[in-house]
Amino acid sequence: MPSGSNVARRYAEGAFQLAVEEKSVDAWREEMARLDELLQDEVLVAAFKNPAVTMPRRMELARRLAPELRPQSLNFMRLLIEHHRTVLISAIRQEFERLADEAAGILHARLTTAIALDGDDRRRYQEALARRLGRDVRVTYDTDGRLLGGATIQMGDHLVDGSIRTQLLRMRQRLLE
Repeated sequence: MPSGSNVARRYAEGAFQLAVEEKSVDAWREEMARLDELLQDEVLVAAFKNPAVTMPRRMELARRLAPELRPQSLNFMRLLIEHHRTVLISAIRQEFERLADEAAGILHARLTTAIALDGDDRRRYQEALARRLGRDVRVTYDTDGRLLGGATIQMGDHLVDGSIRTQLLRMRQRLLE
């Protein structure tokens, strides 16, 4: 059985392909945000968990809470409801955003440091990454006290490890050789 992240990726890819074909990626971004908000509604979540609530009734409830959704978004929501995938909407939205940013030439990076960075440090890291990569970069910042110092940068499947911890481990390995 596929994992939730794989399923979310497939739904996001399908929605993104449709958005590109329609030349409406920005509209889909807004609709995904609205669907994410809608499908987190406590009343809907409870209704979707209740086996006594029929599928048509679930759609009717969702439509009443979001009458402004476009037909394509309503159809997408129907698929999520019918296949019991509404719990994946946040992951689907996140993956959709990543695909849209990637198509626009925007790279996502996760910077992890031993201590929290202030606004100036964050700006310098973001600007340095953008300059080095020659692309617009959106950086998410994390802290991990196990790093001791330095930083790690995760960009997709690529990890740049400049942490003191890793440097000490490498030095230890060289000394033991």
